Amino acid sequence: MVKTLLIIEDDISVQLTLAHYLKPEYTIVAKRNSLEAMEWLEAENFPSLIITDLNLPHYNGFEIIKALRSSFLFKEVPILILSGLESSVDRIKCLELGADDYVVKPFNPAEVKARVKTILRRTSYYASSH
Repeated sequence: MVKTLLIIEDDISVQLTLAHYLKPEYTIVAKRNSLEAMEWLEAENFPSLIITDLNLPHYNGFEIIKALRSSFLFKEVPILILSGLESSVDRIKCLELGADDYVVKPFNPAEVKARVKTILRRTSYYASSH
């Protein structure tokens, strides 16, 4: 079964770069803001992993992590943060809120792909049971 990745990113060039590198192995769903992403999730779509920016229109990445981790359905979905915020305070906050990994922009797409594979390998039991 092909895994679905939800990308929440308002920068189209970042969306396209991620899709280019990840699409051969995954189904990609890209949303430009947190409202679109939450609507997609509420429509009973279940991604294998979420890649999200922190600086987004409507709800920021911190709020997205909090919402997902408090959700019965999505609390175990892995989250990879992709952000231009380089502060260790921001990285630590994301990890403490429940993010699985954090990559600083600009990023190497091959590294993001490797991190996605690693997270999905670690969480494969959960992902395969849904």
